[in-house]
Amino acid sequence: MESARASTLQPSAIIFQDGLGERRRISDATGADSLELLCLRRELTAIPSFEFALRERASRLANVRHTSYGRVRSVDRLSDPGATLAIVSESTRGIRLSNLLTPSERRPVTLDINASLHLMRQLVSAVAMLHENAGDIAHGAIGPERIIVTPNARVVIVEYVLGAALEQLHLSPDRYWKELRVALPAAEGAPRFDQRADVTQIGVVGLSLILGRLLHEDEYPAKIRDVLASAWAISARGGLEPLPPGLRAWLARALQLDARQAFASALDARAELDRVLSGEEERAEEAGDELELHEEPEHLQEPEHEPPPHVAATSQDEEEPEPDMAQPRPSTRRSGRVAAVVGLLALSVGGAFAARRYLAPAATAAATGQLSITSTPAGAAVLIDGDARGVTPIVLTLEAGAHLVQLRGAGDPRTLPISMAAGAEMSQYVELPGGAAAKLGQLQVRTEPAGAQVTVDAVVRGKSPLVVSELTPGQHLVVLESDLGTVRQTVTIEAAATASLVVPLGAAEGAPVSGWITVSGPVDLQIYENKRLLGTTQTDRIMVAAGRHDIEIVNEPLGFRVVRTVQVPPGKTAPVKLDWPKGTIALNAVPWAEVWIDGEKVGETPIGNLSVPIGPHEVIFRHPDLGEQRHATTVSASTPARLSVDMRKKP
Repeated sequence: MESARASTLQPSAIIFQDGLGERRRISDATGADSLELLCLRRELTAIPSFEFALRERASRLANVRHTSYGRVRSVDRLSDPGATLAIVSESTRGIRLSNLLTPSERRPVTLDINASLHLMRQLVSAVAMLHENAGDIAHGAIGPERIIVTPNARVVIVEYVLGAALEQLHLSPDRYWKELRVALPAAEGAPRFDQRADVTQIGVVGLSLILGRLLHEDEYPAKIRDVLASAWAISARGGLEPLPPGLRAWLARALQLDARQAFASALDARAELDRVLSGEEERAEEAGDELELHEEPEHLQEPEHEPPPHVAATSQDEEEPEPDMAQPRPSTRRSGRVAAVVGLLALSVGGAFAARRYLAPAATAAATGQLSITSTPAGAAVLIDGDARGVTPIVLTLEAGAHLVQLRGAGDPRTLPISMAAGAEMSQYVELPGGAAAKLGQLQVRTEPAGAQVTVDAVVRGKSPLVVSELTPGQHLVVLESDLGTVRQTVTIEAAATASLVVPLGAAEGAPVSGWITVSGPVDLQIYENKRLLGTTQTDRIMVAAGRHDIEIVNEPLGFRVVRTVQVPPGKTAPVKLDWPKGTIALNAVPWAEVWIDGEKVGETPIGNLSVPIGPHEVIFRHPDLGEQRHATTVSASTPARLSVDMRKKP
């Protein structure tokens, strides 16, 4: 993931705010208004494991490159004491769907069924792509507040790294909905932010699109059956018509009103939506290539659970939060036709269910771009959309649009979803492992007391203490069960490395199972565990899983390297104390001089084998007649330092 130091960026005014926090546009090093900060509320980041889970998920999804997802650059903390943890993303031009579904005098937009299905189909396809390529990962917070509709009616999903962190809050489903506008399916035990949760959230967005408004706080989940049962569709010509049974049934399955018929993932939801739209296509009405403005009859204003009538307005190429929308003239009759400009509802041509017309890509085969692929090691087989195209390094010409790139080397295949723009030149570099065995890691599990049943990724592995071998790199869910309670912990396994998990049992389920390590020293130090960099002393503290850690503290230029074992209590900070070593320095001056090191007099030259702490020092030589010279020198642990000056010469 690219680094984006939030503390060096200048936030602008708030552009959007919800239960998660404030969004602010910021300028990058070039001064361009190209990045966006989500400044998370302190109530969220105060949970010890929240930041750990957020950074893990952001790291795992660092390579997401797709036009349907607004790219997350980094997770940072702001230097402003009034701010908090921030997600830094690339800014997406457009309007948030929640703003679009909240009409005002400046945004008098109501979506007809054609526009709603167009946006819904894009959303389902984008989430299905995520579920297909990351089988154990979910967005977790899909909602109108986290979807942007671009000026050319393209859906972009943002803030897709929050799910694992939000799960650490351990709120009730009712609080997740009312405080964060995050819908979750009914389930036994604590809410899970998995792919079923994503499907439920897709259902909420889909129903909101059909209604043409956001769901009210008290409508989900208690009244959602009634809301769906009374929903009407707005036809492409502006009138109200019953919602087709197939689409109503699809929404019911997405909302998981009956767990026995619910979609397990967005892949299932996409397949069924295609079938529903294909079955309804024969009902499509013919229409021209222009949009019509329809006025709102007075007797249909804001009916309970019924969508307001159609107002097919267009949007200009403006950024949120206040895009300039075309405004209908007050009248009770149909206005004349207006030309469709590049805007949100320019897609609204064809009949109410002409899904194949507006969902199929345009027939512009001539629009192509170039993709360059290199890998280490070279010679990996390249497949584009399942078709073999050669081996790396390779340069390919691809049609504009979405493609699935797969690289097959000695280890497991790597899959990269890309979106090629017409005339673009893209490059992808992929590091491949030497083989399947080199990718596997292992996990050491120990509980206090011992004897807890250990389950990894829903498979019982035995009783603690034990070592779980042959784990693929990435996140794994570890469940520890004993008479003292149940603890769940997400652990990240690195390739060819061993992770350690030590958990004290007896705490209530959901209690913190992570903490922090603090290391202080007079110079910058790097902290490693199992040869993996955990962090540096430039940060105040480093979050790790609770339990025992064997860490290595290093400063290579100074020859400093020490190993420490630290026990990290859950939810607390474990300081690591260092006995800072000393090195030697020899000092001389011609003809002679008094010497001060870091402001303290150490004698007169010549001085040999003087013991001083390793690291940088300021040395001052003073002669009563020849004046003063200042020099900077560095003392290391491995080699004695020497410094000699001629006081008769100017430095």
